[in-house]
Amino acid sequence: MLVQAGVSYSPLVAQTGTARTDPSAQAADGQAAGTGDTTTSAGIGRYDFSSMSPAQMRDTVNRLIRSGDLSLDETGCLLSIMAPPSARLRVDGAQVSAAEAERIDNTPVDAFAMLREGIAGARWRNDSASEAALTRTIAALQRVQGAVSSVDIRA
Repeated sequence: MLVQAGVSYSPLVAQTGTARTDPSAQAADGQAAGTGDTTTSAGIGRYDFSSMSPAQMRDTVNRLIRSGDLSLDETGCLLSIMAPPSARLRVDGAQVSAAEAERIDNTPVDAFAMLREGIAGARWRNDSASEAALTRTIAALQRVQGAVSSVDIRA
């Protein structure tokens, strides 16, 4: 089961990171605009789950699941972080406005911090099953954190 982002990309563009070749697509801090990974001056993109928007995370996690680098079991705890805009709800159950949902979907978050908060909550509730699942997710993300996500051969 894959979480759909609502936007499809050509496999070639998604894998080669064509947007990274445009200097205007790179932010001042070295973060490639809209990619969720850090791009070095040599044109090598690396996964960075400590600063990735939910939209970027959906695309990245789906790509890593398809490639076999992550499993569904390892990423199940990310579903609440990666929820698409149409699935966003307020605490009272009311639908979040479309503009607010899009803002949330495109704002970078630290997945590691959110998962650690989940572990703390699971420990407080004495929920060992949730703690184990969240710990497994952190370990899986740490395994691919910093790994090469793309290479721009024109850099």
